Amino acid sequence: MLKKHLISTLLILLSLSLHAQVNRYVVFFSDKTNTPYSVDAPEAFLSSQALTRRQDQSIPVTVTDLPVDPAYVAGVNGTGAEVFYTTKWLNGALIQADASVISSIEALGYVDSVVYVAPGSKLTSSGRLSKVEEQLEVLEITDGQLGLLGVDVLHEEGYHGEGMLIAFFDGGYKGVNTVEAFQHIYNENRLHYAWNFVENNDNVYQYSTHGTRVFSATAAFLTDTYLGSAYKADFMLFVTEDAGSEYRIEEYNWLIAAEKADSAGVDIINGSVGYFDFDDPSMNYTYEDMDGKTTIISKAAAFAADRGILVVVSAGNEGNKTWKYVTAPADAENILSVGSVDGNGEVSNFSSVGPTSDGRIKPEVMAYGAGTAVVNDFGSVINGSGTSFATPLITGLAASLWQLYPDLTNKELISFILENSSNSDTPNNQYGYGVPSYRFVISGTDRETTTSFMVYPNPVSSGLLNIRFTNTMEKARIRLYNLTGSLIRSIDLEAPSTAVPTTVPLEDLQQGIYLLEVNSGAKVESYRIIKY
Repeated sequence: MLKKHLISTLLILLSLSLHAQVNRYVVFFSDKTNTPYSVDAPEAFLSSQALTRRQDQSIPVTVTDLPVDPAYVAGVNGTGAEVFYTTKWLNGALIQADASVISSIEALGYVDSVVYVAPGSKLTSSGRLSKVEEQLEVLEITDGQLGLLGVDVLHEEGYHGEGMLIAFFDGGYKGVNTVEAFQHIYNENRLHYAWNFVENNDNVYQYSTHGTRVFSATAAFLTDTYLGSAYKADFMLFVTEDAGSEYRIEEYNWLIAAEKADSAGVDIINGSVGYFDFDDPSMNYTYEDMDGKTTIISKAAAFAADRGILVVVSAGNEGNKTWKYVTAPADAENILSVGSVDGNGEVSNFSSVGPTSDGRIKPEVMAYGAGTAVVNDFGSVINGSGTSFATPLITGLAASLWQLYPDLTNKELISFILENSSNSDTPNNQYGYGVPSYRFVISGTDRETTTSFMVYPNPVSSGLLNIRFTNTMEKARIRLYNLTGSLIRSIDLEAPSTAVPTTVPLEDLQQGIYLLEVNSGAKVESYRIIKY
């Protein structure tokens, strides 16, 4: 009888285990009618930095910004589900729950719907950090990828992203807390916050190295070796991408991270993840969904942009695959989606193309994404290819430009970047507006300024470009670049003459546009040169 009783008990337990299935869901609420928060007291849920950003850009706080009603959250918890995060912009909550309690949640009067977003349980109540020992081996430098965007000139002029707060959304940042290239950030207390939305803990230094490499292109610094595009900015790190699987929950992670970034006063979001297909085919998107308004992650990007944040995301690496188009959230409006070019300025074959399904040009801009120098989790500088690595270069350019021109709104900054891109006159769905460069911003055709030099003739047809110095100076440095940022002429002068012009030979150069840079030590001046 005892044996029979044990077998019966085991069968009951097995039956219960088969019926119990904990999954992750998003609960959407019907209203915010009874919320204790008010748009008249936004300091209760938005930081002073977030409010300043909105005030500077004349962006009001609306009902959409109000946090979810705490009573609704308590009610969902009361069913036996665990609420881990809430989303104010979509008025919902991300939960982990046994499938058996979903009907009880749906029966709550203030619940509109419950959506399944991922199988199994990954969210936990706590986590621990782990550290690994790293070794540094330097293999590459960053002159080319920064020079292509004119970021090297911004650095020379003293703009490295100081005072800008940038949030990174990715799949993990292994080694960021240990390798030398990132220690300047910790030493100067410029990492403001880090959170892992995949497991609900503060351990972002695990999983994937993708986020490490992406982050490095903006933030890493090694003396005389490696420069990120805005390495003196302030940062936040978020794990939103589950490196081990692909489900729509990752879109909600991105959404919730964007809300956290908004509340904290972030200026720029860098996102190097994109979605259109998932492990569960029923979650897949179609090209028609790439309209900037359908996917959750693109809605999140648009919400962030509407709140004054500059959103910079990768276009995707589908250009040579069946899908070929940009992936969400690159289809969102009022953001910068970034494609990849190689060292010759040619579009990388893997770089996703436009248009969006509603006919908008994508990607907006391009940067060096084929063999980009990045730092890995061992502290080595290696080459990485993908629009993921082009994106943080644009993020750094944008951060330094915004530092230089702080009165611009995020949308004005986007327009400014597009106007100063190599294909701005004839944008298309492979190259977008082209490669932006600070050299265009400071070129002689783009500004009125008191100059220390006369540059003539321009356009050049004779093969010789003349530079006459109008002021006495101890030394000068002349550099000529092509549109990909490659240095093709270099002349260093001691006490250049104000009577006899310095000549720069152009006979061997093809017809096209070149960028001349003259550095007197006191300032850098640039000119757009046309060779016939």
